[in-house]
This record gives sequence, structure tokens and C-alpha cells, in this order.
Amino acid sequence: MKPLASFDNDGKIPTNSRLDVLLEGGVEKGTITQVFGPPSSGKSNIALSLAVNVARNGKKAIYIDTEGGISLDRIKQIAQSDFSEITKNIFVLEPTNFTEQIDSLKTLNLWIARNHEGVDLIILDSAVALYRVEDTPYSMLNKELGKQMGILSKIARKFNIAVFLTNQIYSFNDDGKKSINPVGGDILQYWSKTMIQLEKCNDLHERMATIKRHRNVAEGKTAKFKITSKGII
Repeated sequence: MKPLASFDNDGKIPTNSRLDVLLEGGVEKGTITQVFGPPSSGKSNIALSLAVNVARNGKKAIYIDTEGGISLDRIKQIAQSDFSEITKNIFVLEPTNFTEQIDSLKTLNLWIARNHEGVDLIILDSAVALYRVEDTPYSMLNKELGKQMGILSKIARKFNIAVFLTNQIYSFNDDGKKSINPVGGDILQYWSKTMIQLEKCNDLHERMATIKRHRNVAEGKTAKFKITSKGII
């Protein structure tokens, strides 16, 4: 088994891939990081790899799965021989509609206030999957989405926890040019201190990550990584 990159004292969680070079050590604690891209671009694979790394380090990861896509088999592939121990440190919430997502985050906020010791990571995968299928005016949904991000940001800052959001995209043509944008618009952009766009490459297993926002890394900086049976490399 390949040894993990060590968790540094500056509060970053490594992915064990070239993303760590791009992010100057890994996903930062105390803030919200958003990755967005098309289906199968690697969003959930990064999320699961982070959760396994945290759990293997003896810390807790909370995984909010809004798409019903979390796979024990995939976790087992990434964790390998550590699977039994790692699953003790990964806690899963599975809201099935946007109201349940709201309730899950409110409950999590109360639970974290009492049990934050040892929690290093909260994953929301995906932030907008349930939002997009609601039959409710977008003005009301956006207001509630903003409240949810506020809760997560407060948790991140107060308890020095990394919050990792996966997000979907939409595209439109503007003056003949195709534009790709993350769903949630200004709301998710406002709360996300780091934003990373993921794209598929010609190689079936290779992906490109591009910095769209980061306090220390220039926008447009890129790194390639691969998705394998054992996670991302």
C-alpha cells in the first residue's frame, strides 16, 4: 500500500495526486472548496479519496450524499486493506429532497457544535442536485441555498474543518462562444474560497483540473490527474 502524504500543520488535506501540487498541499481546512465539472469528470472520486485519507489519519469525515451515488465498493477499492477501520470514521447522510438537505445541514450544525473534536472534513456531493429538481421559485431556492452555505462556512471557520462541495455545470452560447458555468451562480461562488473546474481529457482515465479561484494560486493554473481502480493518482 502506498503511504499517505502527511497532513501538514497548516491545515490541508492531501488528495495523494497532482492536485496537491496545484493546491499547494491539498484541500484547505477552515474554508469551502468547490469542484465543478461534467458527469464522470472526477468530482466524487476526489471527494471519496479525501474522505478515505481523513479516515485513515484517524479523523472523521461527514459525507452528505444527495445523489445516492456513494459506493461502499468504491470506498473499499480506495481504502484497500484499511476498509474496516476507515468506515468507522466516515459518516453518511442521504437527503432525498431539498428540504431534507436543509434539515440535514441544520442537524449537522447542532451535532458539530457538540462533537466537532476529530472532525476534519464535510463533503456535500452534490450541492445542487436536489436544488435543480425542486418545483419551487428559484428566488426562494437561492435564498435557502445561501443559508446552507452560510451554515457550512460558519462550521468551517469556527471548527477549522474543510468543507468540500461538488457541483454540476450548465452551458450556453454567448455571442457565438460556448460558456461553461457552475450551477448555483453567484451564491456558491460567493461562499467558495477555492473553485476548481474539472474536465475530461482524451485519455479515458485522465482529467484536467483548472484553478478558477484560490487565494494563493493564480487563476488558470492547471494539473492533470488520473482516475484508477484505487482512487486518483
